[in-house]
Amino acid sequence: MGRKNFFERIEQNLNLQNEYEKLEKIVLKYTNEYNMSLNDEIESYFDLWKYKKNYLSFDELRSHLGFTYTKAWDYSFNAEIESIYDFFVYCEMILNMILVVLPEEAQIVNDNIIKKIIYIINYDLESLNYTVSKMSDDQYIIVQKDAAVSEVVELVEPTIADSILEYNHYVLKGDLEKKKNILVKIANALEPQKSEIKAINYQLFKDYFYLINNMDIRHNNCDSSDTSNYNAYFDKLTIEEKEEWYDEIYQMSLLIFLLLENRNRTKKISDLKSKYKR
Repeated sequence: MGRKNFFERIEQNLNLQNEYEKLEKIVLKYTNEYNMSLNDEIESYFDLWKYKKNYLSFDELRSHLGFTYTKAWDYSFNAEIESIYDFFVYCEMILNMILVVLPEEAQIVNDNIIKKIIYIINYDLESLNYTVSKMSDDQYIIVQKDAAVSEVVELVEPTIADSILEYNHYVLKGDLEKKKNILVKIANALEPQKSEIKAINYQLFKDYFYLINNMDIRHNNCDSSDTSNYNAYFDKLTIEEKEEWYDEIYQMSLLIFLLLENRNRTKKISDLKSKYKR
């Protein structure tokens, strides 16, 4: 085995239990100039959060999600991070608390502590090929990194952007019903542009709308009594195989949005050329 330099030696595989406990120590033990921890600050503003539902306190929310702690002479943490999804839930909880619950003045007072937390979360997510996205309704979620998604959400209306981001949310893995609902919203957004899509790429146009209309998305294609819509092939697929098709359709929709934008770009270039003649 070859020797490693300093930077190679400090690389380490993520231990999510350690990362969770590291973040908790910062949230619970680090204090600001007023001797308040970030946890204390969150608790004091929690009641103002519009998404608090019926929770009376941040402590109650923690208890519900399983992120409790015990304080004796020092803190001990009770949660067991058994998967990346447990870690993601914790990160989403903390991010929404510090970036949404805390008002600007509290964020300024706790700026150094917040920066440490965000740095660690971003570093860990980058290592796992995930990232943080802000929804239009002031909710922060963790989604898988996808360059096409990042570009498309900048092109579309906020409600469609939210749907495109949500499709990649880790909790939707295996949830065909929610994925189907999102695909319906995306298809409805593309519907008014069918003639333009057809002109840009006829084969893509045919394939996309065929799949939307025959893969139990817009129509019930899994009801054998409905002979006009029943798709025996799709109906007999496993959940995993159906999800693979849904993910393919999702990627096709991203491509269509990008092609529509490129058509606009091409038109602008053509206009420029017509105005500038040597």
